[in-house]
Amino acid sequence: VGGLKVGKISFLRGDSSLNVKGKEIVDAAVNKLKHYPALRVVIEGHTGTKGDPVRNRLLAQNRADAVKQYLVVTYNVDPNRLRAVGFGGEKPLPRKPRESLKGWRYRLPRVELVLVRETF
Repeated sequence: VGGLKVGKISFLRGDSSLNVKGKEIVDAAVNKLKHYPALRVVIEGHTGTKGDPVRNRLLAQNRADAVKQYLVVTYNVDPNRLRAVGFGGEKPLPRKPRESLKGWRYRLPRVELVLVRETF
């Protein structure tokens, strides 16, 4: 269906712990999720494109799992409604026109919430 418009859920470099700012962003997303009770949520974890692809996928998966766990434990969201997927650096964002390489790389590591109609 599409992405849920929320702020960038970011993490410290190499870490998969959800920090205070990340929790605030997820908290705001929960209010929006209430408007779509019939839709499922894919929690997509992404990292930068540098480094070992296997480690990046694992880090991205751990970050997506952290967001899922926070939703389940804190807000009692049905875990069957959520699916966490770690992509690592496999699906980088497109670089914006005239965007610096440093700016583009800064935007790559993130966790996104995507609404879907399909079943898992």
